[in-house]
Amino acid sequence: MNKPSTSEPLGKRQQNTLRRRRELSDVVMRLVKERGFDAISVNEVAKEASISVGGLYRYIKTKSDLLELVCDGINLSLLEQMKHAADNEKGISNKLEAAIRFYWQQHWDASTAIIIAYREFQSMSKKAKQRYIRQEQEIVEFLADLIRAGVLIEEFRRVDERLLAHEIILLSHMRALKGYAVKHKEAEEVLNEHMKMIFSRLRHDS
Repeated sequence: MNKPSTSEPLGKRQQNTLRRRRELSDVVMRLVKERGFDAISVNEVAKEASISVGGLYRYIKTKSDLLELVCDGINLSLLEQMKHAADNEKGISNKLEAAIRFYWQQHWDASTAIIIAYREFQSMSKKAKQRYIRQEQEIVEFLADLIRAGVLIEEFRRVDERLLAHEIILLSHMRALKGYAVKHKEAEEVLNEHMKMIFSRLRHDS
């Protein structure tokens, strides 16, 4: 699939492909959550998704690729959309906040998928694992670049930008990893708390 521009929203065809992959991802997530990955079949996924087996194989090659659908439900075009969110803002602080908010909200909403991705990561192919690690590293570098830019113009104080970027990602996974801690919290309340923590590390007056 062609990647969208970093400064433009997804095209209609890309949106349709993304929507269909997310629909399939939802089916896989539900089945895996109910019975575990080993207990489900490609035929079952196709039936539950109201798609032919041949149609499903447009998106996968093997059963293990079903796990990639789950991860793609989170990661597909994520970096491009983070960049688009940042591009719509002026000033480094606003750009960084917009990028974090987009990433954070996507992962709050996809907590079930993240749990499955963590749990079943070792079942994925070596190629898939390398791809998802690379995608996360690219997001880390994007966030680190924004932080570094803020340091260069003295809007932010000096920090280990890559470590902070990894911490931002970890905070964004909190609902999946520590769901009991935020069970009775509204998303915006948790997000605002995390934003205060992140920017307290960066602002000179904090």
